[in-house]
Amino acid sequence: MALFSKKSEPKMEIEPFPPRPPVMSVPPPAAAPSRRIYGIGDAIVLMRSLPVDQNTDLIVQVIRATLASMNVRVQDIIEDARRKEQATEAGIHELHGKVAELERDLETRRQEILGLEADLKETTAVKERLQLAENIASVVPVQAIELESSAANGQY
Repeated sequence: MALFSKKSEPKMEIEPFPPRPPVMSVPPPAAAPSRRIYGIGDAIVLMRSLPVDQNTDLIVQVIRATLASMNVRVQDIIEDARRKEQATEAGIHELHGKVAELERDLETRRQEILGLEADLKETTAVKERLQLAENIASVVPVQAIELESSAANGQY
């Protein structure tokens, strides 16, 4: 019977991938040895950890030998210390300048406050005088009306 017979499926042709070129094994470029610079900050940390109050000569010898074993020149640390001193002094100088500027601003504000207080005092004094004058003006017409009515009645 033809109804249940197998039909052949159409064949698709698949092209094979082109051959890959051979992978060459190339070593990564040699990185320069990362030499960490030992600076004054490191020397400060080291000095804080040592009992420098006791046997100073021995401590200095140990530090020099340790630094030399790490190919660290003491002169490089001293130069770094000079740079740090200059930067720190510049920072101090800058902050002193900022403080002086703030003090000038503060003095300006104090003078402004004094001016405003004087203005307030004068404004209050004038207002009180005007209120007094207003109160007197309102009392005088009442007395004048009373005098006129007394005169009309023949009373003085």
